Amino acid sequence: MTIYPNRPPAEDAVHDIAIAWRVRQQVRKLDAAEQAEFQAWLDAAPAHRSAYAEIEEVWDASSELGRHPLYLETRERAIAAVDRHRMGRRAIAAGLAAVLIGLGGGGLYLHDAPRPLATQTFHTAVGQRATVTLPDGSEVTLNTNSIVRTQAADDKRLVFLDSGQAFFRVAKDRRHPFVVTAAGRTVTAVGTAFDVRVDHGALKVVLVEGKVRVAPAATAPRVTSAPSASPTRPQPAVTDMSAGSQLVVVNDSDWKLTPTDVVRETSWLKGQLVFDDEPLGDIVDEMNRYSERKIVLNDPALATHRLSGNFTPGDVGGFARMLRTGGVASLRERADGEIEIVPLQ
Repeated sequence: MTIYPNRPPAEDAVHDIAIAWRVRQQVRKLDAAEQAEFQAWLDAAPAHRSAYAEIEEVWDASSELGRHPLYLETRERAIAAVDRHRMGRRAIAAGLAAVLIGLGGGGLYLHDAPRPLATQTFHTAVGQRATVTLPDGSEVTLNTNSIVRTQAADDKRLVFLDSGQAFFRVAKDRRHPFVVTAAGRTVTAVGTAFDVRVDHGALKVVLVEGKVRVAPAATAPRVTSAPSASPTRPQPAVTDMSAGSQLVVVNDSDWKLTPTDVVRETSWLKGQLVFDDEPLGDIVDEMNRYSERKIVLNDPALATHRLSGNFTPGDVGGFARMLRTGGVASLRERADGEIEIVPLQ
């Protein structure tokens, strides 16, 4: 029997299900079918992933209490009740939360204990994608030809995207904001998921879950909020983003905040590049990011030809052949190994 319904449940029900999954994993290791079911539930809606992250944070924080007898007694009783069905899922969560709050009165509550980042550098080669887990539990997925640095600090979690693109799934820690500096701006979050890209000095932020604040580095002036349907209004010094929006910053006077399709914008995480009625010139530029072998497009008329489709990052040869078989253009193999796209003969 599936543990999640076919349609998104109410918020309380989502947390109930998240609790049930966390407790089940504590009882025993999930088998392959259960793991697939759990992953499907996480992927079904951003609210599912956020709810599970909250439950996991409470649970993991409780483990820092070590062998405290009051916590252990309640935890073991909760786990045993799962298979015997003597305790509801909400009761399990309430019991564990009560223990944490009670122990907090004695100075043992470690839920917001600092989890500092180390000073490290991560990088990927052209065509490579890699995911790293930071000491605080946050995950960073680097796209092709990217450099991410982290820096140790007491009051913040400092991350620098020096070049390329990265997707951040931030572990919640309200006392230590997660600050990504890229292209002279900062993107600040507590617990959320977002994509940041630096391209020729321009900054692009796509927010998948939660909220983030984008500001010029080392400043804290006035604040505005909420994405606007109009992309042309003058950009204030600080912008608050909500889920489902993207911000493109070309320079200090050209900031565009608009709604976006976050699934398409983050398709690279699943090894796909999805284009929807976009100029061939832009598509070629994007495909070239993932390959040492380049496609050359010199014809202005072809560059404006609009195209839609799903393509594999790095497979420039397959992409070029698709243009030929689809009757879009002809190909010319150059002596240097590059592929030149030319008008149909």
